[in-house]
Amino acid sequence: MILYASQRANAARLAKHLLNGDDNDHVTVHEIRGFVADTVAEALREAEAVSRGTRCRQFLFSLSLNPPEYADVPIEDFEAAIEQIERKLFLVGQPRIIVFHEKNGRRHCHVVWSRIDTEKLVAVNMAHFKLKLMEVSRFLFLKYGWKMPKGMQRAQDRSPWQLTRAEYRQSVRLAEDAQSLKVLLKSAWEQSDSKETFAHALQERGFLLARGDRRGFVALDITGGVYSLTRWLDIGTRDLKARLGKPEALRSIAEAKAYLSARMSENLTDYLAEAKRRAKDVRAPLVREIRAMVAVQRKEREALIARQQERWARETRARVARLPKGFRGIWHKATGAYQKVRARNEAETRAALERDRQELHELVRSHLLERQELQKTVKVYKEEQKTEALRIRREIAGYVATATEPPQTVKPALAITLKTEMAEVQSKIALLTGDITQLQSALESDLLSDDMRGALRRMIEVTLETLHLKTDTEKIRAARAQEREREYAARQAAYNEYVRRYAELQVKLEEENRKIAANRQFYDVVMNMSYALNGIPRWEISVMPPPPERVLDERAYSAALRETSARELLSTLAKPSRPPEVDPPMATVDLRADVLEAKELLRRAGRRPDDDARTVAPKKARKASAKFNAQWRPS
Repeated sequence: MILYASQRANAARLAKHLLNGDDNDHVTVHEIRGFVADTVAEALREAEAVSRGTRCRQFLFSLSLNPPEYADVPIEDFEAAIEQIERKLFLVGQPRIIVFHEKNGRRHCHVVWSRIDTEKLVAVNMAHFKLKLMEVSRFLFLKYGWKMPKGMQRAQDRSPWQLTRAEYRQSVRLAEDAQSLKVLLKSAWEQSDSKETFAHALQERGFLLARGDRRGFVALDITGGVYSLTRWLDIGTRDLKARLGKPEALRSIAEAKAYLSARMSENLTDYLAEAKRRAKDVRAPLVREIRAMVAVQRKEREALIARQQERWARETRARVARLPKGFRGIWHKATGAYQKVRARNEAETRAALERDRQELHELVRSHLLERQELQKTVKVYKEEQKTEALRIRREIAGYVATATEPPQTVKPALAITLKTEMAEVQSKIALLTGDITQLQSALESDLLSDDMRGALRRMIEVTLETLHLKTDTEKIRAARAQEREREYAARQAAYNEYVRRYAELQVKLEEENRKIAANRQFYDVVMNMSYALNGIPRWEISVMPPPPERVLDERAYSAALRETSARELLSTLAKPSRPPEVDPPMATVDLRADVLEAKELLRRAGRRPDDDARTVAPKKARKASAKFNAQWRPS
């Protein structure tokens, strides 16, 4: 779903655009919320009046939601998207207007919010709303499985012929085809390498290079329309100056218009007007058919809405009649039957509302399909008119460049128009079937000779073969068109499935990457743990004192060591060591740990040696070591 949004003012012009029934086939005001007024124009005036109490100039936020042409989007999906956008842009609770437009077989929605918070009299900040809307748009394309535009998938793949909102509106004001104009201007730029070649390429396409009043470089067409080259070529002013030089050397817009008016003679103007009139005559039957179709569709919708309103009133009266009044009503509430009836009425009301919406949606969808079939013919006409307009533009550009005139045009009253010739041919084709029937009946006459009867039979056979061939050709074309549509629908469904699977795999891949990163981080923590924690259990360690009978008597042990000679001590150390038996048997910590681990064990047990012991113990150790060395030193 493509989202176009802007902050704006000028409530009167916006109301005119929202209620424009001439350019749109159908206009439906869906909701007006948060305003005292009950019409679109009055509600927008109310928003403008509220904004006068603030310094906000762009007090409205306008948004259009454009789903793909092939998508069947019910009203509930539009409402869900609007609610999501409100939460994203912090517009929840703001007054809003929702209007649906149907044009050229497509349905889109317009939403207008008032940015003014009436309690605080401040405007809602719309920071980075385009980036936020782009995220919502991508989410909607993936949610409904629609084909996402290439420019939305990756910005580098955006089409160079894509039109901006300003370019499209300018082409509408000048009654020109915006896509064709952009192609002409960009092709002229790509084929040139200097100011002279670019000006010549523009002149061949019916444009004049000039100096703008506000922008540096502009192009003027034969009708006087002004096009900014920085906008239509998507090129910065620095790049334009690098190839075209300074804009001061070019003629101004007024001088360019004077040059065009001097070379646009009356005959050339008539030639251009005659070309536009012919194009209008070609479009006239199709325009009449579209208007007739729209009138019928509007009547069908009005009739459906009238039937729904009548049925709604009848069902509402029936639901109200279920609730008694007076003393019976009090008794009804006291016994609890009132709540049951109320719940039943609410459920029936919701079901009726969904039913009416579904009926209206089915009718709207059938009208859109009918209009889309006619739009195919409109597209063919538009392509033909683009080709014809390009040819006329080149012809007039050649006449203007060479200061010549086209041949004298024939007045419409004296010319046999193409429309008249086509009508005669169609009338002859319509009468052809009746003529063949008369010829077949004439074959039964006895007045005809055999040669004449054979000639008539051959003529009838050739004619029938021609008609059957034409019918078969049309059937083959229709079958091929249906086959192409089915193939396109199958490819589109497969592509949407691939996109959905890709999105799911991307989510799974991100989750796996997060798990791998968490595991790596945990591994690094484990591998880089402090040496004091290696080999020590995670649970709390408590030191159990020995029983009284097994407490070591340090004085007796020291006296025994003094009485023992150095040789006996050496022989004791030379014996193979055997770990002492533990009584009672229990899981103990390895007592042969190094000094740091022993300190850590004492710290966890809540015990630490006295400061005096820290200073005295090394002195005693040194004395004992010196005595031992003196006794062991050989004589």
